[in-house]
Amino acid sequence: MIFEFSLFDSDMIVGLGAPIHAVVGLMAFYSSSKLAIETKPLTKIPFEEKLETGISEIANILKGGIPYPSSILLLGVVGSGKTGIFLKLSRYRLEKGDAIVFICTNNTPENYRIMMKNLGFDPNPFEEKSSLIFIDAYSKEFGIESKEKYLTSMMPYDIIIAFLKAIEEAKGNKKIIIIHDLTNILDIYGVKEGLMFLRNIVAKTREAKVTLLVSLNPQAFPPAVLALAQEAVDGTIELEARGKIKYRGGVFKWQIS
Repeated sequence: MIFEFSLFDSDMIVGLGAPIHAVVGLMAFYSSSKLAIETKPLTKIPFEEKLETGISEIANILKGGIPYPSSILLLGVVGSGKTGIFLKLSRYRLEKGDAIVFICTNNTPENYRIMMKNLGFDPNPFEEKSSLIFIDAYSKEFGIESKEKYLTSMMPYDIIIAFLKAIEEAKGNKKIIIIHDLTNILDIYGVKEGLMFLRNIVAKTREAKVTLLVSLNPQAFPPAVLALAQEAVDGTIELEARGKIKYRGGVFKWQIS
C-alpha cells in the first residue's frame, strides 16, 4: 500500500515517530526559507536623531539613545526584562512629550496599567490626551472581556488596521510604537504570516517616520526564523540573564545582571 502525505504534515510525521519539537522546527525552517526567497529587502530610511530612554544600558550601547526613526528588535527569553524596559521607556518618553502606541499581544492593557502604577507612574492622564494608546490584541484571542477602545484579534491584518488608526490619533512630539510581543503572533498564526506582519509593520512605520520596538523570545524559534526577523529591522538588542555589556557589529547587545 502506498501512502501519500506532505513532508510537513505534522500529524503524519509525529505518527512516524519524529518528536514534535523537531516537526515544529522543520516547518518553521521551511516557512522562513520560503519567505526569504519570496521577499525583497526593505528600503531603509536615514536616522534623524537619537531619543533618550532613561535606561543606562541602552544609553551606553547606543551612545545616547534609540535612533529615530528606526525599527529595533528586542530579543529576550521570559524573565529577561523586556517588559520592564518597555514600561520604563514609555514613561520616560511620555514625560518628554512624545506619544506611545503600545500593541499588547502577551498581556492585557489593564495589567500594563497596573504595572506602570506599581512603578510610580499614572498612565491615565496620558491616555486622556491620546499620548498613550493601548491596542488590545490579547483579550479577544484568549476569550477575555475587554472594554478597550482599540480591541482587535491577533490576526496580523487586524493589528495593522488598528495600528494605522491609532498612529493617526496619537498626539506627541515623536511617536514610538511598541509590540510586546511578536512571539504569540508567530506561534498562533505561523512563521510565514508572522514574519510578513513584521515586514509590513516595519514598512508602515518607515512611511510614518516613527520608531518601532518589537520584542521576541529567541528560544521559541530556530535560527533561520530569528535571522529573517533581524533582517527586517534596523537593529537588534539582545537581553541575556547575566554578564557584562557587549556590542557587536550592527547588533545592539547587552546583558542584564
